Amino acid sequence: MTAPEGVRATALLTTYARAQESARQDRLFDDPWARLFVAEATAFTGAGLPRIGMARDDGISPLWRAFSSYFAVRTPFYDERVRRAVAAGVRQVVLLGASMDTRAYRLGLPGDTTVFELDGASVLDFKNGVLIRHGAEPTCRRVPVPVELREDWAAPLREAGFRPGEPVLWLAEGVLMYFTAEESDRLVATVTGLSGAGARLLTEYPARQVDEETMTRRATDEAERISAMMMAALVRSGPDAGPEEWLRRFGWAAEVTDIAAELRRHGREVPDVFADSADRVPVWLIEAVLRG
Repeated sequence: MTAPEGVRATALLTTYARAQESARQDRLFDDPWARLFVAEATAFTGAGLPRIGMARDDGISPLWRAFSSYFAVRTPFYDERVRRAVAAGVRQVVLLGASMDTRAYRLGLPGDTTVFELDGASVLDFKNGVLIRHGAEPTCRRVPVPVELREDWAAPLREAGFRPGEPVLWLAEGVLMYFTAEESDRLVATVTGLSGAGARLLTEYPARQVDEETMTRRATDEAERISAMMMAALVRSGPDAGPEEWLRRFGWAAEVTDIAAELRRHGREVPDVFADSADRVPVWLIEAVLRG
């Protein structure tokens, strides 16, 4: 089975960062399946992790340190809030662009919780194959829903058993930076239409579109430069306003922090691109609640 291609190949970079973080003694979380996804996607059988473009396991790349820090530290931000919502009684968790997310397996969610995983069929097929071959068992009910988020996904989600209006947490991790403003609006409008008062939304997006120069200037070799150019070609504008203003239009009240603040909270180095450089790109981390 081969790994998914195109924009979804960026999922492998996120998974790589989770595998690296899980191998640290001071890890912020443990995702034992992340390394399996990377190994099977690349047919790698050695120790450690293989190099994949900008993703590398030698610690010498400023470009990869920035990306891996971002991918790793947003994970506990979301983990904490998923656990909190479920502890408060939410029993529907919808992952918009689920990718290689394993929260249904590693967060210890109760058995009466349903995690709906929305993503393309090729992504879900690859992921399911790896998990089945390695005997992974979710702690809750996991429902893969093959859809394209730029198309009509509300109907397939309802058909999969989602109950509109009942308590729900929506998680769109690593999605909006690949959407235009119009696509971002449409996604949140759909989420809002399926939600009742008190619904929760978790997501993130950068304060500005990341351009090719910002990424390639931090590359240390040609493989990194090509990988950075590929990433730059995929990103889009995202929402057309800051989180509070943007989500207010749809009836949501947002609380916002950013990647730099989360890195400092965990005692981690903050790469210059998130806070200190002339070409910095702050990345907002957002928790929102739908007003009544």
